[in-house]
Amino acid sequence: MVFMNLAPTRAAVPLQPPALEHEATPARRHGTWPRTVLKAVGTFLLLAALAVGVLTIRFSLVLIHGVMP
Repeated sequence: MVFMNLAPTRAAVPLQPPALEHEATPARRHGTWPRTVLKAVGTFLLLAALAVGVLTIRFSLVLIHGVMP
């Protein structure tokens, strides 16, 4: 078994500099909700397509099993 050392080996450094005050205005954050909704709808459609695909395969296998002696 491999032992994973998950302890930090160095101090955490922020990847981005802190945001300026004028960037945190409501007008700047306005585009996040539509993007979130689009991602949620896309995820739902992907899961629905996956479910329809699984049901199609199951239906075809049951149909083939019933037709073949």
